[in-house]
Amino acid sequence: MDKNGSDMEDEIFDIVTDLLSDDISKTEAIDKLLVLSNVSYWVAFDWDKPETRPKKYGKYLICRKDGKIHWETWNGSGWAYNHNEIRYWMEVKPPCS
Repeated sequence: MDKNGSDMEDEIFDIVTDLLSDDISKTEAIDKLLVLSNVSYWVAFDWDKPETRPKKYGKYLICRKDGKIHWETWNGSGWAYNHNEIRYWMEVKPPCS
């Protein structure tokens, strides 16, 4: 379902307000704005940095250190594949979601 201009403006305003009042971090604000625009992007993954891990269970497109790209499942606490091999992940957003 498409968002009309007014709804999107309201959501952007809410995100910016939350950021300015320190209710969310800069990274969270960017993530929310990108989701509004249905933009998929690569996230650099480092097991030792929890902020680089996916936030929810699901299938993600990953890039391994050998350059191979494939789908992988994040189970909420780790990857089904060896996390030492994974360098980047992306949540692919369907168009008009």
